Amino acid sequence: MTLGHRPRDESPAQPAAGYVYAIVPAGARTPTDLAGLDGRPVQVIGHGSVGAVVGAVRSDRTFGRRADLLAHRQVVDTFAERVPVMPVRFGSVVAGSAEIVGELLAPNVEYFADVLASLAGRRQFVVRARYDEASVLAEVVSENPDIAALRERTRELPEHAGWADRVRLGELVSAALEAKREVDGRTVLDHLDPHVAERNVRSATGVDDLIHVALLVDEERRTEFEDAAERVAAALSGRATVQLMGPAAPYDFTPEA
Repeated sequence: MTLGHRPRDESPAQPAAGYVYAIVPAGARTPTDLAGLDGRPVQVIGHGSVGAVVGAVRSDRTFGRRADLLAHRQVVDTFAERVPVMPVRFGSVVAGSAEIVGELLAPNVEYFADVLASLAGRRQFVVRARYDEASVLAEVVSENPDIAALRERTRELPEHAGWADRVRLGELVSAALEAKREVDGRTVLDHLDPHVAERNVRSATGVDDLIHVALLVDEERRTEFEDAAERVAAALSGRATVQLMGPAAPYDFTPEA
């Protein structure tokens, strides 16, 4: 190294800390060329029957970029293709290897081992269904005479007129959509539930959301689960679009380490 030259991403004033990605079985092997945050290598630090997937980061580093989250998930999901994985919360940093063993692994060996055993042979999938807005609103109007009448009454009014009727119309449409979401969501779950070990229904984030659900699936039942998801998409064809995402690590089905 040329005297006085210092790489931009290193600083002797800020020693490396241990960034923790996941808990895995102690014998898990690190996939070749797998890189984590900042393109740095990762390794498994073991204690007893469990280990932590870790990589070095600067101790003053912050974690807020989308690229950071994607790198974190890439490491966790890559391990999940090979061994049971207990994801650790994004942004978790421990001072160093001794602390990873002494503060994280050693006090929790039996607990971590039990969680990993419960996840063996299982992967997470996510099903998200979104209504076609025009189709579902047409259904709401045709199925609800009060909504149809209010819609007709307010359609030709100037924007500043009929305020009370417009508010009432919005309330009725919202309630009708929620009722429809409940019925259709139950239908989706009736198709999927027989093929999954666990599920976690996530909160709707938009008016077009029908259902957003994470599902823990045994690998030996993956084909039948995917077939069930195809049947869901067929049943909702023309009314909603269905996305199937996964397999991935069981983010929705593990407590925070």
